[in-house]
Amino acid sequence: MNPDSQPSSAVSDGVVLTTPRMVLRAVGEADIPWLHQKIFSVPEVMNWVFAGTALSRSESDSFIRENFNFKAAPTGLCALVDKASGELIGFAGLSPCQALADDDLEFGFVLAREAWGKGLATEIGQAQLALGFEQLGRPRLLALASAQNAASIGTLQKLGMHYHSDETPVGRSLRRVYCIGADEWRQRHH
Repeated sequence: MNPDSQPSSAVSDGVVLTTPRMVLRAVGEADIPWLHQKIFSVPEVMNWVFAGTALSRSESDSFIRENFNFKAAPTGLCALVDKASGELIGFAGLSPCQALADDDLEFGFVLAREAWGKGLATEIGQAQLALGFEQLGRPRLLALASAQNAASIGTLQKLGMHYHSDETPVGRSLRRVYCIGADEWRQRHH
């Protein structure tokens, strides 16, 4: 596959959730080169993600195969696709998180540089909170962000999340942990 071309994405295949502008769906083999080129190999994007450094092609491939959903499941990292164009614009998902030593799920979103500044993080964040609380019945959800990532922290605050503590989860750099409980989320959205 030419890494400059976009993987095709049939909306009916492997869909986890939809928002007004996006589809979160299972990852396919054709997505791996795009994710490497537009996310994992880009220092400006990876500065805010995981350990804070860009990955080689083989590191990207291994990470995606180990951590992404290749079938539609309510938890795990999935491809984030623009509904209008069908183009992959990043990834998101609810994943197990031990940052606070509990049985928590963390929601997250990583957008390609060209998708920044369009309100997409807030939109996918809202949808992931709804999935976690309404469909999965979680008592609280977490989100982790670099202390220097003002845009992500602003998004988390806009979503109603509160700062809990600074932690260094395994395989990641220091992160600010934000939380919101189901009861508080329901009060904000009902």
